[in-house]
Amino acid sequence: MRAQRLSFAGGCWLEFPIRQNFIKFIETKFDFNIDYPFNEIYLWLEKNSCDECVEYVVSIMMEPFDEIIKPLIHEMSSDEDKYFNIPTSRTVADLNNILKNKYSEILNIDFEKKENNQKFWLISKNKEEPRLADRYVEYGSDLEQPLAIARDIKKLFEKINLIDKNLAIAEFLMDNSDLRYVVRRAFIIEKFPYSEIQDNTISENLVPIDMLRLKLSFFGALKFDPRSDKWLRICMFQGAPLPIDLKNYDDHWVYNLDH
Repeated sequence: MRAQRLSFAGGCWLEFPIRQNFIKFIETKFDFNIDYPFNEIYLWLEKNSCDECVEYVVSIMMEPFDEIIKPLIHEMSSDEDKYFNIPTSRTVADLNNILKNKYSEILNIDFEKKENNQKFWLISKNKEEPRLADRYVEYGSDLEQPLAIARDIKKLFEKINLIDKNLAIAEFLMDNSDLRYVVRRAFIIEKFPYSEIQDNTISENLVPIDMLRLKLSFFGALKFDPRSDKWLRICMFQGAPLPIDLKNYDDHWVYNLDH
């Protein structure tokens, strides 16, 4: 791997001094002949750059090794049924610890304040797509979808702090079936820390395009162009060669910031 190619990744997220240090490290200190050379790059990035840059460079380092990467493609999907069942034999104390460790910021939100309970999500009748509405202005809150995770986590936390912590989850759910779905989410996040949006999705300050950017980035979207706070335009494969160009093109096109 050449320092030139890595510098494109640095240009996306690293500020100038760090980017220069990274290129200097690659050109003067990095040795491809050592054991696990890519790990040396990874450790340097982990210490000196941000998470986004680390992941970007990791994706570049994986590219030349199809024989390693391709067999892993079939492992990228999640077996949701495997983790769907709630471990009802565990106790309320276990659940309480999960909520404190995994949702600590959410538990600080005061849902008695109007602005923290302002929005609600529903499914549009025509397109069957998620829509966001104002609870205090628009009709339809009776059709609210179970997407107010932060509010319901806080409700669950308050509820379990009023009961015996040694109570089995099965017994708790017998009297609180309305919280079953959020109990399930809590036990899932115990195993998968990135499975949940750690924010209030019904807040007055919610900006839906932040979630759209996250989702669309998985599909390779680039150069997001917000048209409002609810939708945005994107670019995909900007600068990619056309079929007639495939015999002679710059294989660094995806990293070229001048496009």
